[in-house]
Order: sequence, then C-alpha cells, then structure tokens
Amino acid sequence: MNPDIYSRKPLKNINGIPVFSKQDRYTQNYEKISEDHLQVFLNEGRNPFMKEDHIVECETSTEDLVRKYTKTNDIILDVGVGMGRILSKFPELKRYGLDISFKYLEYAQKQGIDVCYSRIEDMPYKLDIFDLVVCTDVLEHVLDLSASLAKIISVMKSEGILIIRVPYKEDLEHYLDPTYPYQYVHLRNFDENNLRLLFERVHNLAWVESSFTGYTRGYLKFRFFSKKIDRLLSYAFCNLFKFYKPLYNFVKIKLHQPLEINVVLRKKIL
Repeated sequence: MNPDIYSRKPLKNINGIPVFSKQDRYTQNYEKISEDHLQVFLNEGRNPFMKEDHIVECETSTEDLVRKYTKTNDIILDVGVGMGRILSKFPELKRYGLDISFKYLEYAQKQGIDVCYSRIEDMPYKLDIFDLVVCTDVLEHVLDLSASLAKIISVMKSEGILIIRVPYKEDLEHYLDPTYPYQYVHLRNFDENNLRLLFERVHNLAWVESSFTGYTRGYLKFRFFSKKIDRLLSYAFCNLFKFYKPLYNFVKIKLHQPLEINVVLRKKIL
C-alpha cells in the first residue's frame, strides 16, 4: 500500500486493505453480488451474469483506449476495479483500484494492484493525482451519479483522461421484477445525448471520442420477434459472418444494437 496517495487515514485495515467507507445496505448488496459471482467463477470458471465472449469484447475495447491514452509509469485508477481484469494488462503503469467488495479487492490485490475499500462518494485520494481514470460498468450502479463524477474528476490531473464504459439504451424493466435477487443493480441507462449533457454541460469535461461495443451479445436494431429470439439471431449472425471481416463489420454495425458505449473525456485546464 502506498499511503502517500491518500488525503486522509483509513478507518481501519482488513487483510492489508485500507477501509475508507462504512458498510450499509447498499454495500452489502454489492458484496452479495460479488460473492455470487466469485463462487461460480472459482468453481466453474465463468461469470454467472454475462457470457465470457461479451466480457472479453467489451474489456478489449476499453483496454485499447487505455493503451492509447497512457504511457509507461502513468498513474491510473480503476474506479470499481472488480477483479482487476483491465489493470492486470498494464504492469507498466502505477495501478490503483477502488471497490466496495472485499472479495473483489482481495482478488485484484493479488494482481499487484494497490487497492482500497471505498464508495466513490468517499474517495480518499489526493486531488489532481491521476493521469487516467477508468470506470467501467459502474456509473449505472451508483446512487448519486453527479456526486460520484465530481469526486472522480477531482482526483484527475489537469488535462487528465477519464474513460468510462456504461450500458447503452438498456431496458431496465427486469430489475423491477419482485423476484430479482438483488435490490440495487442498474439504476439508470445511457445514450449519447444524456452522456454528452452530463459530461460536457454538467461537469465541464471535453468529449474526446466514443465507441460502441458489445455487439456479439447484442440484438437486432429492427425487432422481428421477441427480444430473446432476436438476440439469438443476432448472436448467430455475428458468429456466421465473423470469419469474413468486412462483411462482419457491416452486419455488426448496421444491423445490431450494441450493448455498451465507451467514452473518452479530458479534464479541462481551469
């Protein structure tokens, strides 16, 4: 652990992990999700919530952006580090990770990542310290989106880079099912317009670029049957055409709805 990175002392340390937030109903819900995930992953080698090909496609798209906007010895923070899958690909960077699951943090720590237990709103890092912050599949979960983003931006260097990845035009209806096992999962959805308004107008960041991902497990833009059948057709089309790249890219982009969007943003000089 590098104590110089923090602006205050932790409440306590658990198994070498500094703790900066108290546990509550929200964090306990997320801990349950991570425990269910890791139990299946460690026993069966798979993610119970998403297919591995979808995870790899989305992670690779974000890793390519991290690679594009970093250089050796840059200081990087992964907000919602999870198991450390993305940061594990970048040993040449000074890597930090934050999460609210001790199970995930213990796993990420084994990847050589300097981790802490904290909600985003309680983020303990010094101001203006990170060259790049990456935040994937997190902003749809947080209770207070604007406060969370303000905290993230505060720890970025001037002209630092923020890379986010969130679900794109997701249907949230199934999260309201009374039989759904978790109270807090995805609390909002995103598209290009609300993301631009959020980052450019509300938080005064410069929009650098965006890209779509998650086509493999997406669904057809034009609904012919039920969403389940359309998603199976989409997956079949992707696998059928992927061996011929030009046709695959055409079919993928023109006919399929992506599941996620990456956005790269830059902190402006004040």
